[in-house]
Amino acid sequence: MIKNRNTRYNKRKKSLGQLLLPMANALLFFAMLAFITWRILESEPTEFLKPQVSWDIGGSLSIDQAILAQKIQPLIQDKYQLDLHEIKQVLEAEPLVSTAQVERLFWNSIQINIQSEDIAMRWENTNCNTKKQTNCRGYISTNGTLFIPKKTIASTAVLAHSEANQAKVDKLYTDYQNYKILSGEMIITSFSRTNIDELTFKPNIRVILGYQQQQQRLKHFIKAYSKLKPSTKVEQVTFDMRYPKGFAMSY
Repeated sequence: MIKNRNTRYNKRKKSLGQLLLPMANALLFFAMLAFITWRILESEPTEFLKPQVSWDIGGSLSIDQAILAQKIQPLIQDKYQLDLHEIKQVLEAEPLVSTAQVERLFWNSIQINIQSEDIAMRWENTNCNTKKQTNCRGYISTNGTLFIPKKTIASTAVLAHSEANQAKVDKLYTDYQNYKILSGEMIITSFSRTNIDELTFKPNIRVILGYQQQQQRLKHFIKAYSKLKPSTKVEQVTFDMRYPKGFAMSY
């Protein structure tokens, strides 16, 4: 009987130890966590609280992340409050940004996903005489913005020729959209604007529109070409539409 009492006593003692061990481990864990937090705050508190931004930039046009980061820098100075909607608005105001998604990962950490505009036209500078000159080639985005990257981007978009002037590029892109609508099923492969407008259609049909009444002249060409095409081989030909009562055609 004595032996049985000792056995029950040992079991009670062991159970009490098992109960205290998790509590001791928890206290040790929180003590270590408090110590680590204290050390971080004592060493570099501003770095610890500084907002962290992760970027993911996609799309056909490459955008400089450093430029975007500089744009939102004034909006992430407050360590305790980040206005995600305002950050999104500022980013989407950039010419080459199509959409910006801003997501909070932690109280001072955000993820920004950027989608760039697509390429609407390839572009060549009409003022460049040699290939060695800079700013000679670039792209026009789907919102009409001229973009000259450091590296060439593969594209089969229509080729535009103009001066490196954003206001003139805006007008060129607007006129191209109108020419495209007027052309119907005919596909424009290039649009050159110097002192006059010239279009090239597939397969190799060059149309000189001049510097005035371009839309009327384009309509005149479309009508004339539709009549000539069935009876004449005009795969490689130039139409000069600057004549007041007709046009000149040369092979």
